[in-house]
Amino acid sequence: MKYRSRIGSGLYERVVEILGQEIINGEIPVGGLVFADQLCERLGVSRSVVRESIRTLSSMGLVEARPQVGTRVQPSSNWDLLNPYVVKWRSQGPDYVHQMKELLELRLGIEQAAARLAAERIAPGDAAGLLETANGMKRALEKKDTRGFFDADAAFHRLLLEGTENAVIAQLADTIGAALEVRGGDTRPVMHAMSEKAVEHHVALAQALVDGDSAKAQAEALLLVEGTLKEFSNLPGE
Repeated sequence: MKYRSRIGSGLYERVVEILGQEIINGEIPVGGLVFADQLCERLGVSRSVVRESIRTLSSMGLVEARPQVGTRVQPSSNWDLLNPYVVKWRSQGPDYVHQMKELLELRLGIEQAAARLAAERIAPGDAAGLLETANGMKRALEKKDTRGFFDADAAFHRLLLEGTENAVIAQLADTIGAALEVRGGDTRPVMHAMSEKAVEHHVALAQALVDGDSAKAQAEALLLVEGTLKEFSNLPGE
């Protein structure tokens, strides 16, 4: 996963991934203690690797380490729900559908504003790149290339948010990208709901940016996200 806040690679990343997923899946209950010695033995890593991993998970709000108390798992109300790794772990656990609905409701507002701003500010070359990315989604759909479709989808939304030239909005690209990338790699049927209508809205939105048509861009962004939200609102998973 190509996040700008990437946590690294090797043993450290492996421990963070395993422990983060276990916490989010509820395998370690809220308030439960995380014992460094047990992790060292179970995962075959050093105490320094475990300490760094716990520090990272603490920065995400998943655990809290306190002197003479230990490291305890925190409730989901403390989690950094916009962190790309938290998004990924929730997407692979029981919260998947609920999380997608929450993120789509966020995107309903954010992406309309982003589309309008990008139509006014995006560089011509970047707008052309966005249109090419949308056409890449179309080619992936024709080839039934699910992975390629959602990779292009994630790239599209990153380019859209970055095209606003608003640093705060652009920082949401990793969050949205994480959710889209997970859809492409999952085996659940809903993850593969590639549709011609979705591609049409992506292409129309990109063309509106090329044309500098902010009203059209905003309207297409609304239609695009509304369609996906409707898709998830018809699913069980709460």
